[in-house]
Amino acid sequence: MRLLHVLAETGYSGGEVQLKLLLEHFARLGWENHVLLAPGAKFAAAAQAMGVVVHEAPLRRWWRPDLWWKLRACFRRVQPDVMHFACGRSLLLGGLAAVRTPAKKFSIRRIDYPVRRGLLGGFRYTALCDHTIAICDAIRDRLLAGGVSAARITRVYDGLDPTPWTGLRSGRAASRAKLGIAADAQVISCAAVLRPRKGQHVLLDAFALLAARFPRAVLLLAGGGTEHARLQQQAERLGLAARVLIPGPVKPVFDVYAASDVFTMPSFHEGLCNACLEAGFAGLPQVVSDAGGNGEIVVDGVTGAVVPKGDAKSLADALARYLADPALGDAHGEAGRQRCLANFTADRLGPEVEAVVRRLADVPSA
Repeated sequence: MRLLHVLAETGYSGGEVQLKLLLEHFARLGWENHVLLAPGAKFAAAAQAMGVVVHEAPLRRWWRPDLWWKLRACFRRVQPDVMHFACGRSLLLGGLAAVRTPAKKFSIRRIDYPVRRGLLGGFRYTALCDHTIAICDAIRDRLLAGGVSAARITRVYDGLDPTPWTGLRSGRAASRAKLGIAADAQVISCAAVLRPRKGQHVLLDAFALLAARFPRAVLLLAGGGTEHARLQQQAERLGLAARVLIPGPVKPVFDVYAASDVFTMPSFHEGLCNACLEAGFAGLPQVVSDAGGNGEIVVDGVTGAVVPKGDAKSLADALARYLADPALGDAHGEAGRQRCLANFTADRLGPEVEAVVRRLADVPSA
């Protein structure tokens, strides 16, 4: 089996982590993997380190006249049995270029933005590919609302190897020292790109509501992005700059989870958030918004709390419950770890996507 994976994103985040896991799984099956990337894509290094052949086309520049012939030249060169469009842009551009390609085609939808009906929405999933994998039920519902039939959708949860995240909290003191956090602090953390859709500005407002009640509480916003300066200014306006840490990307990110008492993800739009999976495997209680698949990772009142997106008061109240009752946090964190082990591991991801590929290519199970 020869597969061509098309990715137009140039960064490296949760989607790229999942793609790497899929490449590893398919390689273990003896299948031949190729990837088609935009110039400068960070995923190129990971693919090459695995021995995967990397092809390039200007997937971020739809107006480039050489885009279309480079795409078609790649398709002719690789002659894949199955094509995988790993993001929305790759599906639109790659899918249009591959209309006459005999390969079977599938896409993975990774975020819960609404899918409109018609040419600019559901058309991509009905005319440009044969099947779509939704990484959570919330995204499956978006696809259905966009006119994609249930028969053309399979829900496959993302997964991670739990091993690196297990037992991190035993290193709390060392991680706090590295991050410049007091040993006796109560740490609320969020690890995410700093963009408006991730909702860190709402989290800052929530922190302002509980800060006086919990004088040892600090807020750690780990990640890089366009909102760094704006969030720093917001913390200063709220009089909380000394208790809000915005260090940029933390490497290794394990230190964020090790240092934390409670993890939060206040996003407005989400898929199946890899950071929430990491926090779950680390045994942290979580307070998340009801965006995307957050409520499929976190069970309200059992492994954490799920609150309405954009609601700073509800977010503050839920975080305060864990700061006031650390034993409750420990219990919910352990319940969350068990839920992640049961539903969101990498050893489930690969075989479930493999099953979709085999159905498309009419290849029997090994």
